[in-house]
Amino acid sequence: MTGEALIEQAISLETAASTSETHTHQAAVASDGAKAEHSHDAGDDALVSRDVQRAGLPLATTLTGGALGVIFAVVWNVCTRRVNGRATPNAVALALAGWLAVAAVPFLIIPPNPPAVGSSESIDHRTAIWFVAVLLGLGAVIVWYVLRRWIQTQNPTSPLASIYPVAASIILIATGWMLMPATGTDYSGFPADLLWNFRMSAAATQLTLWVCLGLSFQFLIKRYSQRDRRP
Repeated sequence: MTGEALIEQAISLETAASTSETHTHQAAVASDGAKAEHSHDAGDDALVSRDVQRAGLPLATTLTGGALGVIFAVVWNVCTRRVNGRATPNAVALALAGWLAVAAVPFLIIPPNPPAVGSSESIDHRTAIWFVAVLLGLGAVIVWYVLRRWIQTQNPTSPLASIYPVAASIILIATGWMLMPATGTDYSGFPADLLWNFRMSAAATQLTLWVCLGLSFQFLIKRYSQRDRRP
């Protein structure tokens, strides 16, 4: 609900800016003695109206969460098979790794923007950057896991098993962030507080989703295990 209110504020700013630009264009055309006509208007209907977007938000959230849950279950099952009878992977820890890879790292590299920020011409460019950022996040998690397992295999009591993997992941993320091309987004004229609140709302939503996913999965795993142990 908080994010929806922020989106409405951003849309209002976008509509006001578009209307002002239209009026300026009309005045410029009229001053040349031409007809004050324009090819488009600020009131043009969007492909999907705001009413439809608001009504479809719960359904879209449910479908997204369900799809993410299926992917999470598949990854957890693969991790369970790879431990070869050792301790069952902790679903909360796996959810934290997923959040870091799919949400946190992309957020640091290309944080979400509300309506009125960014142009439609740069959507493909920004989408490509986001996709690379997700791959970078996944790579950082894999590097952390592989390096940690290798150090533990070589020297199980080494305190470096916790330090080196984290440092390597941070270096990888920082290097990718520095090499990533700029999005070219223009933030001039947009309220900084609205931008900040929107991004914090988006980050909180992602964190809540992954935490609930990990806790729910861990709870169900424990109940299933207890049921199997009953005589």
